[in-house]
Amino acid sequence: MKKNMNYFAVVLLLGIAVPTQARVLDRQGRNGDAGRTADRVGENSITVQAAVSSGKTYYVSPNGSVRADGLSKDTPLKDLQKAIDLAEEGSAILVAEGNYLGNMDRGYIECGRFGNGADNGKFLKFYGGYSLDFSERDPVKYITKIQPNEKSPRSIGAALFHITARRAYGDKRPAGEVVVDGFTFDGGEFIQYYKPDVNDPRTGTPNKEVLTGMLIHPDAQAGNSVGISKADWRALHLTVEGKVKITNCVFVNCRNFGLQGGMGAGHIEVCNNVFVANRYAACEIWGTLASGRENEISLDFHHNTVLFSWPITKEFETMGQGFRFMNGIRTINVYNNIFAFNARCGVERCRYENKKEYEKLKQSNLYNNYFLGNKYDLEICDSSAPINVPASRIEEAEEIGPKYEGNKEMPFDQSFISAIDAPYLKGFTELKISTSENYDANSSANQLNRFLGLNQQGTSTTRVSMFANKYPWEKARNLFGAVKDYGAQTPEKK
Repeated sequence: MKKNMNYFAVVLLLGIAVPTQARVLDRQGRNGDAGRTADRVGENSITVQAAVSSGKTYYVSPNGSVRADGLSKDTPLKDLQKAIDLAEEGSAILVAEGNYLGNMDRGYIECGRFGNGADNGKFLKFYGGYSLDFSERDPVKYITKIQPNEKSPRSIGAALFHITARRAYGDKRPAGEVVVDGFTFDGGEFIQYYKPDVNDPRTGTPNKEVLTGMLIHPDAQAGNSVGISKADWRALHLTVEGKVKITNCVFVNCRNFGLQGGMGAGHIEVCNNVFVANRYAACEIWGTLASGRENEISLDFHHNTVLFSWPITKEFETMGQGFRFMNGIRTINVYNNIFAFNARCGVERCRYENKKEYEKLKQSNLYNNYFLGNKYDLEICDSSAPINVPASRIEEAEEIGPKYEGNKEMPFDQSFISAIDAPYLKGFTELKISTSENYDANSSANQLNRFLGLNQQGTSTTRVSMFANKYPWEKARNLFGAVKDYGAQTPEKK
């Protein structure tokens, strides 16, 4: 028995006008400019935040030295990890264009040890996108990457970049600030994919122009492949509190979340980022305080472009979300984003608080977002069955609010479609899943099962035309500024 289905059918109608700028609310729901809690956004650009430091300023460049002090443009450090280890709390680290792989090219960078509850890390600010002489900052032109490759060990740890920044219990000092601004996180040179072969359906190659076949699951046989590792890892992982900002970054080809983290007391802002071709989900952040303290944490997720989030396996059974409303945070604002071509849903409202009185106080605000080509735009998870809500009906979802206005199906925008890698988009919109089932009554296993009085067994094989294939990381940057007022805007030069 064989079953086939077209997984997505996206109809793009030419000639539909782009609407004028929508009314935008700030975090308190007042009329005003989008991102009043952030840098200025408008005219397809966002003002790049200037590096501000209450401590020292460190410089990192591929032209630097591991033995330098890193305290001037003329004496930069070569190793970003070394700068982190040397920096005092409150410092800013300015990073020039280049690829940073950690000490001895190990493939990952840490500020505080991942998984070590006794390690409180330190509050630092990271600004990428500088020219080699630090005379100019332009995160789109001067690309600061964390992109492991064949030089890296076969295991790169739990995250490409992990940051711990929190106060120890009993420490009365106020929490500090964490900034990650202007970095590209790409796992495409490290992930193991099948070699592309349009004539072999096992490789998941939708057309001749895509870079690779599909991603190889950790439990699968590698076979004829490119890349290095099948291990799962996150791109940017946070264990933080205080004032946190993630902006002007690209998360592309990440095996296990683009951005994931636990947030303590404070506010986290995720704005003006591009998320493309990430597995599990593009972004999920939850609160880490004890139940009843959810009001001490807030999250803004705005002006991000989120495309091609993939599920865990090629069977498309679970995950594959753009943004996930998690528990432990009282107020979450999601606005002026573009959620497009995500395998499961653009946004998922999940993870309810363990006490109903706290759940009733929750503000899950979702407003003024564009949706296009997702399997579901919004998915509501409850105790019975998921509820799938199209963009036009989000206002009817009682789990969303009190702000819910302005969500809509994205009108056709040629500049946006043109900014997406065409072979990847074509493969996704034509994605097919084929399941074959086979039963052999005379197999050794079934003969033994009959003898023991056990159930008979068959086999099932799933073929997909595409699954988490490698996206060209350079083209992910084309999405900055593709649509005025929605999604990631072009960072202005400084």
